[in-house]
Amino acid sequence: MKSPIRWAGSKKQTVRQLGQYWAGGRYIEPFAGSACLFFELEPAEAVLGDLNWELTRAMQALQSDVEKVLAILRTLPTGEKAYYAVRQRDPATLDQYALAARFLYLNRYCFNGLYRTNLQGQFNVPYGPPKSGLGVDEGSVRSAARLLQRATIVHGDFESTVSHARKGDFVYLDPPYVVSSRRMFREYLPGSFCAGDLTRLQDLLSNLERRGATFVITYADSPEARKLLRHWRPRRIRTRRNIAGFASERRVSYELLATNTEAVTS
Repeated sequence: MKSPIRWAGSKKQTVRQLGQYWAGGRYIEPFAGSACLFFELEPAEAVLGDLNWELTRAMQALQSDVEKVLAILRTLPTGEKAYYAVRQRDPATLDQYALAARFLYLNRYCFNGLYRTNLQGQFNVPYGPPKSGLGVDEGSVRSAARLLQRATIVHGDFESTVSHARKGDFVYLDPPYVVSSRRMFREYLPGSFCAGDLTRLQDLLSNLERRGATFVITYADSPEARKLLRHWRPRRIRTRRNIAGFASERRVSYELLATNTEAVTS
């Protein structure tokens, strides 16, 4: 199934390619975002983590009572003026169901599914609804909520999520890309993944291997990535960046895929 969440940098274009490395064990993803690979694979057991507390709280609310979330979502008015009024609401003052409804609403009607905050941690992406003009797909949200029943949702740093990994688990990592040679979009969230975390990430991959877990990691093709992934046979995969939101500014680019396992399906 498809993720009901729009997300910048989502791997929806390459989920089938990535899924070839999953052998059916417990699924772990520490940089969840839209979790599109999780939704594609539909594992029986999973651990999903992210530093974005609004995202993880929304997922937990969908696990708890999806109908309550949808009921609140239906009360939110649409249109540009309404969007900015909803965006202005402080999520810290909302209960988990109202917070989840606001998150899904903003995610649907914001520009290109971006998640970005200012230095105060306030969501500040402008209005820009999908060209389809359709609102949130309730059926898709219900299906997602059923699948999320199989997952443990963790709010925290990537190491917190991966600390759950054990022998036989499959870990997929797609951290925000830190590339010194060019500007790249990543989550503008206080405490987001940065260059100083690359050594921690490399140590984590080695630790996963020692524990008997398999992993796949994707990262922008760059000197940083080639150094980070040099022990795990990195190979280039083709993708298309559409973060600009304008067809003339979308371009083909390359990422590196590295793994300590072999593809189990073709």
